Amino acid sequence: MPRPCCTGSPALFGSASNDTHAPKGLIVNWQEMLDGTVNGSFQHPALRRLALPNFSGWESGRVWGDWDFDPEICNPDGTLFGGYLAALADATAGHAMATTLGNEEGFATADLHISYHRPVRGGRLRFEGVVLSRGRQIGHVEVKLTSYDGDLVATAHATEVVTAGPRRRGLGDQQ
Repeated sequence: MPRPCCTGSPALFGSASNDTHAPKGLIVNWQEMLDGTVNGSFQHPALRRLALPNFSGWESGRVWGDWDFDPEICNPDGTLFGGYLAALADATAGHAMATTLGNEEGFATADLHISYHRPVRGGRLRFEGVVLSRGRQIGHVEVKLTSYDGDLVATAHATEVVTAGPRRRGLGDQQ
């Protein structure tokens, strides 16, 4: 059973324990979560709270989408606040990493670097995350954010730490 902050289909989450009252060794069905993110039946709580978009599609090692952002989140000069781009880059990197995980694995972002190339003043943004390499314990992901005209707005590189077994992190209590 997911913690109260996590919403979505109960089928996304299973417990490695037979005790239905204590979610230990939580298993996440990453494929169902990613499909739910694309079709709108699941949204990560942080994405929802920050009014960040869901993804349009995914395949192994890659996620992508478009974002028509609300002008209310812009700076006084009309440019999009860079913190939103950083949050979107982190979410995109995480979802790209999730496409490579087994259901008993988890991950955490250990490092995120973002470079802003030009201001964003309006319109639609495209975003894409690609897993550059994936080892047993570490993954490296690149995120590109572009204007709808194809101009590069920002790039980000994330290091994701893969967790499993008793070190599994994520959506449930662990022992």
